[in-house]
Amino acid sequence: MKKRYYLYKLTLLLTILVFTGACADEIKESSIEYPNDVVFDELELTPFTHKTPDAAFTSAAYHSGVITFNAKKNADGSHSGFALSSRNYRSYPWSLSIPHGYANPDDAQIKEAVDSCIYSVFSGTYPNQLGAFAVVRVEGDEACFTLDRPRTVEHVLVANTTCNYLLLTYGSRYSSSLDATTQAYLPGQPESPALVRNPNIPDASSSKFGVWHLPTSHGDLIRLEGQQILHKRQKGHEAAEAARADGKPESVAKSDSTTAATNAVDGYFKLIVKGFNAGTPTGSVEYYLATLAKVAPAPYSEWNIIQGFWAKVDLSALGEVDKVIFYLDSSDKDANGNMRTPPYFCLDGIRLSK
Repeated sequence: MKKRYYLYKLTLLLTILVFTGACADEIKESSIEYPNDVVFDELELTPFTHKTPDAAFTSAAYHSGVITFNAKKNADGSHSGFALSSRNYRSYPWSLSIPHGYANPDDAQIKEAVDSCIYSVFSGTYPNQLGAFAVVRVEGDEACFTLDRPRTVEHVLVANTTCNYLLLTYGSRYSSSLDATTQAYLPGQPESPALVRNPNIPDASSSKFGVWHLPTSHGDLIRLEGQQILHKRQKGHEAAEAARADGKPESVAKSDSTTAATNAVDGYFKLIVKGFNAGTPTGSVEYYLATLAKVAPAPYSEWNIIQGFWAKVDLSALGEVDKVIFYLDSSDKDANGNMRTPPYFCLDGIRLSK
């Protein structure tokens, strides 16, 4: 009888504790201040995949407004504006590289391999912890979102795609042989390829070595540091030729060349964010996803980085907005002034003011 009594008291005590805890949870639930962050986890996406929506889509923050993200699927299979992804692919595509890849890849195989890098975030040495996120492709004014009512966007989280991180750090091709004249890595000879370990693959066994390739719509690109070396070389050459044209002695031409090359700085990839309210511009914010030292203005002038992680960008200077448009700019341009760096970046964690 005593045993049953003790069991009854224990059961009653547990019931009281559970009930009290439930009440406490309800009280705590009602008093918690939820951050007004718009994220993309609520939009269903299979892990390690990406999706390019056919039309605009929406997402909302807790007890906050709704954001509509512009999205358009192009006839060539690319997209403009916002796509969704959960990819975290942190190396060159194996299928396009020697000796692991296709002998003669067709267009579809190349696109699949390149997309695996474009639609993935480069989040450093650790797998992406943010779940689903947006991959934004900038084309005209298409990379934009609108708010259901004007409010301040306090900040957003941005990162480089794996594709751009690899291109800016190593270039389209990465091997153990670098051409000093062109600053491009060489593929080597078929019988003796210039094999090198796949970047960011920790296993150093021979099976991870190859000549790694990641083509773009502009062909093969060289790394950011190589771009600056060529820029310095060009400015030095121009200064020397100008001195010679003015009849200056060769010693002066060489001195002018050295000075010009030393002072020449180049190499950046930046995000430009513009705000609007009822069609009226409210301001603009710039942020460097990659820059070499002394290239960018303050406060980025001392940065020497190719961003390989998520970072917070303060947009509060835009003030109250009902529309935000994203643009990209790069030091790597073609003869017509068009950016050659693929026009993509990753976005998440849009925090709205309360």
